[in-house]
Amino acid sequence: MNYITIGRFTLPADLLAAFAAIFIGALIYRAREKKSIGDWYWNSFFIYIAIYKLSYAVFNFKMFIDTPFSLLYFNGGTEGQTLGFAGIAAYLFWVERKKDNTVNVKEYLRAYFLFFLLYWTGLFAFSEEFLAAGIQALLAVIFAAFYFKRVELSKEYAILFLMLEALVLSLFSNLLSAENLLIFALGIYLLVFQRFNKEESPH
Repeated sequence: MNYITIGRFTLPADLLAAFAAIFIGALIYRAREKKSIGDWYWNSFFIYIAIYKLSYAVFNFKMFIDTPFSLLYFNGGTEGQTLGFAGIAAYLFWVERKKDNTVNVKEYLRAYFLFFLLYWTGLFAFSEEFLAAGIQALLAVIFAAFYFKRVELSKEYAILFLMLEALVLSLFSNLLSAENLLIFALGIYLLVFQRFNKEESPH
């Protein structure tokens, strides 16, 4: 894992990339929609981070009891990531099924692509893999162009972007790492979820 030093603080590159992508994605949404993104967006990240971090206490209970502050520096690993992504999936499903729900489920998949295209761009940049970061940034710009032109994110376009992302990661990263597989699994889940919702009861 790569680390970035900012003043006296040393932070994981993936954490910095994630926070940057969260806020930039929200700004892009605001620029297009002329309104703030819904609470579901921020809640999803809070749920993931909470589960990912707190699962450390579950999977390493003895160490956590001995040194409670270790929770600040460690996480639940692959198991925690899996639970975190499952938490996001369950939460978004619950939001859509609420009686007073006003969220368009198409926003889920758009936010997914905005976040993860920006995330990988930032992560490659922070890791000083500038060729990969440049290619990833190009993908993000292409998606943003589709987004601002209000081109419908159809199943075909979504699969295309997933395949292009898989190609980039296969060239510059470990496509089959647990983290990357979980990210793709979430994208496929949201794609199927959007399709199912459209057929059953579109907003």
